[in-house]
Amino acid sequence: MKTLAVVYKRHGAPLEVAELDTIDLGEPQADEAIVQIEASPIHMADLFYMEGRLPSLAPPPPAIAGIEACGRIVQIGADGGFEIGDRVFLPRRGGTFSQYVKVKTAKLTKAVNHGDPVQLSLMPINGATSYVMMTRVVDLKPGEWVLQNAANSSCGRFNIRIAKQLGLKTVNVVRREELIPDLLALGADKVLPDGDGLRERVSEATGGAKIRYGIDAVAGTATNRMAESLDVGGVLAVYGMMSGQPCSVAGDLFLTRDLTLRGFCTPFFEVDMPPSERLQMMSSLANWAADGQLTAKIAATYPLSDFADAMRHEMESGSARDGKIVILPNPELVASAESAQ
Repeated sequence: MKTLAVVYKRHGAPLEVAELDTIDLGEPQADEAIVQIEASPIHMADLFYMEGRLPSLAPPPPAIAGIEACGRIVQIGADGGFEIGDRVFLPRRGGTFSQYVKVKTAKLTKAVNHGDPVQLSLMPINGATSYVMMTRVVDLKPGEWVLQNAANSSCGRFNIRIAKQLGLKTVNVVRREELIPDLLALGADKVLPDGDGLRERVSEATGGAKIRYGIDAVAGTATNRMAESLDVGGVLAVYGMMSGQPCSVAGDLFLTRDLTLRGFCTPFFEVDMPPSERLQMMSSLANWAADGQLTAKIAATYPLSDFADAMRHEMESGSARDGKIVILPNPELVASAESAQ
């Protein structure tokens, strides 16, 4: 079987090195399946991989772009627990900017056959990241508060919804005040603008709650404002650098308040996750997404042929992007799923 795919044959500026090419997948072996891709989000990591910025994570060129997706099995080499027509999640970094992908069946995870494939396509990375972030960094109990910035990001919005499912409360920090009503409607308990005096405003908003866990996607001076807002012994997990600056934390916070600043990258926190727990996580995420309890803000969808426009859109920030960018390698599949809703 042949497929159109977005490939990069060398590292460089994404808009210069990415191209649409025809790939011959061949036929599936006994332990393989061919999946027709429904939807594949584009991430900044996709662009970083093309640039060669994350060599320890990215496949070396030549490579097919795309790191998460959902799709339908159209060919299968043997009975590996799947059937033709099953919707599945593709493995991460699986080269998903493609009409079809050939993959080992052992690396596929069952999704649900109902629901919006665009929303479901975000579960392997964005959904799993938020779930792991909310459950495996700090042992939180129902009723506790979680503090996060960049709350309007996809992971931030997922954190709000997953916290609700887990009985946790969230205080959410944003850079634009016009985002506050939308996040409150989403289920955020408190939403505050970032800036000076954040510690005092967090304390007032939460009734002086002792917050043990913070999540920082901004870095730079924002890290210090987040750290100041945590209780003695608190943990601040950094999973992004939206500011483009290194984390900045006053030394006396560590000395006098026993704080822990640690990085967060999902695979490191999944290393010791039992397979049964991972399957349960993905099942929960799939059902929440399909039933509309876990939804991302979608800024735009693009056909595979317009991948360059999708990449340009992903390079925007703030209100210029305003949500996830998703590539639809086979738009007719998404249209069919929507009509079946």
